[in-house]
Amino acid sequence: MAFKMKGFSGFKSTAAKQKQIKIVGEDTGEIKKDKKGKKYVLQGYDTQKGAMKGDTIKLSGDFPKVDEYLMGGDYYGKETKQSKKRKKGPRTYKIRIEK
Repeated sequence: MAFKMKGFSGFKSTAAKQKQIKIVGEDTGEIKKDKKGKKYVLQGYDTQKGAMKGDTIKLSGDFPKVDEYLMGGDYYGKETKQSKKRKKGPRTYKIRIEK
């Protein structure tokens, strides 16, 4: 006997809800600062994980770096509100360190 739950639409993963992409530190360029003094890097290559060449990755907090580059490793980026409004062009992501 099966029961149908009212309002139940199935299970969704947390990654699908947040729409995060995986960013690899080796694929990014040199760390730069914008006019407000906030740090960012540009994506250097297109990846199969969803990041495209020219995407901006904002760095928040203290990130591991080697000289003036983001240290290699996996980071997870979440698209910013301003970037979601754009229909075309490069996207902007804010990243956090994988735990």
